[in-house]
Amino acid sequence: METGTTGVYRERAERRRRERGAGEARGDGWQRTEEDEHLLRLATRYSTLTLHQAAYACWGGRIEAARRRVRLMVEAGLLHRNADVRWARTVLWPTERGARIADTGLSAPRPPGERLLHRLAVADAGIGLEANGYTVLSEREVHTAEAIPGRAAELLEALGVPRVPGVPTDARRGETLAVPVGAHAVHWPDLLVVEPTPRFPIAVEVELTAKSPAAIRTILRAYRQARRRVLYLATEPVIRQLQGSPGPDGRWADGVAQELGLFPQGEPRPSAGRQLSVRRFTSVDPAVARRASAALTRSPQKAV
Repeated sequence: METGTTGVYRERAERRRRERGAGEARGDGWQRTEEDEHLLRLATRYSTLTLHQAAYACWGGRIEAARRRVRLMVEAGLLHRNADVRWARTVLWPTERGARIADTGLSAPRPPGERLLHRLAVADAGIGLEANGYTVLSEREVHTAEAIPGRAAELLEALGVPRVPGVPTDARRGETLAVPVGAHAVHWPDLLVVEPTPRFPIAVEVELTAKSPAAIRTILRAYRQARRRVLYLATEPVIRQLQGSPGPDGRWADGVAQELGLFPQGEPRPSAGRQLSVRRFTSVDPAVARRASAALTRSPQKAV
């Protein structure tokens, strides 16, 4: 007859077995689950995640489940974990071993430093877009594809994307997934997404603080001249800079988008197929959302 104590031990053993999953076993018997490997891929592609973002993307928002698995992955040498930045709480990025296991073709990223807020905001945007059915290429994936002649075009073809308008067949580095700026420079988007249908690439810019008028004009001109679609995920000041706002007399004061002919004059209205789209930045991680709001009173260099 099974005693109460034996039953408790068996229950604990069964719980450990469920938590450790059925993935690749390590020497000590710990095994990776599909959720673990998904986290390694995300962390390698986006370079840094918060624990909250990891929980949202991999464990249905269950923070305690994410915390347990992250602890195991840190102990296994797959993830770095840091809680030195108070507002971000726990942030994660892959080790070299973790990046190899992720098998994304990317090396381990540099540890998070300056511009942490922007780094996490871009990851947040990418995770949210993936959850809504978009195929997402991170900036790291874009740079890696563009580094090999012809690789960017091959990647888009593999994703079912037709030839990108405005891209010459002999495109130089940075002209397929990024956009040329002038004769020699290129502008790299924060993300590149492909719609579920039709399969068409859209550059994504995550802007939390307004750039100088000259800088924003340069970027938008580049997209306009390259005939590329671009989505801005932005805070309220950036939205006003892009598409304007009501003036003191109640009349609409146009923004840079109207100035460059990307929007018709006057208050913007929904338009299918428009080259430029502007949406308010939202975050799956409340800490990132709070910091983005606080950053509006800081310069871009201090928004970390």
